Amino acid sequence: MNFDIPKKPKIRLKPKPQDRRQIAIVPLRAVMDKSLSLGALRVLCMVCAYANRSGITWVGQERLAKDLGVSRRTITAQMTKLREKNYVDRLTKGARMSHTSTMRIVYNEDISLADALALNTEDGRSPYMILKEEREMAKKGSKTSAKAVKTLGEYVDSKRVVESNDEEILAYNSKLEIVSLLYGKIYKDKKTINELDMKAIEVAESIGLTNEQFAHDLELWLRARPERPASIIDYSHGL
Repeated sequence: MNFDIPKKPKIRLKPKPQDRRQIAIVPLRAVMDKSLSLGALRVLCMVCAYANRSGITWVGQERLAKDLGVSRRTITAQMTKLREKNYVDRLTKGARMSHTSTMRIVYNEDISLADALALNTEDGRSPYMILKEEREMAKKGSKTSAKAVKTLGEYVDSKRVVESNDEEILAYNSKLEIVSLLYGKIYKDKKTINELDMKAIEVAESIGLTNEQFAHDLELWLRARPERPASIIDYSHGL
């Protein structure tokens, strides 16, 4: 009996998205703080590079360690010092293999988190935070929030445009909205955001993927699917 050995498949490695970060807005008081070590300041600068305009970031310690070429233990120690000196405030704690911590860069100690978020229109909450808060409100008996938990996609659909293009997609600040817009553009159908979608978005946030990179890569991934995927969790596994 003869066995035909199939030819070795050609594997094409997907190029890593270009890092488009050019600047990092760092608290001036940290630069002038003589008690702050250069190592801690360097870590703070890298954390700031991943923060949005509200000073909110979901970057993980593994990513910081890789970017700076140090051990994760070093990052943990420096982050502890930064929190003690109130340069970084951890809003929610992350969970291993699920989501990273949500942190806020404290530029001015006199400005509260609510005031900092009010300074611009960008939502400082991650998709995980949004879902968690809505579930907690629903448990307290709020009919409005209970409806929001069941129809979380309505928040996205309220901002949907009739004919979306790349410029309109990138005009949004939330990757949550990008997912819904792309589904409407490709499948001509609404997308109800589920928990797996949110985990995938958390991954994209944690590695510092810009909205432009996210929209471009996700659109290519969606168009390559023979059928409409129920979630984009498989997309995040390739990041």
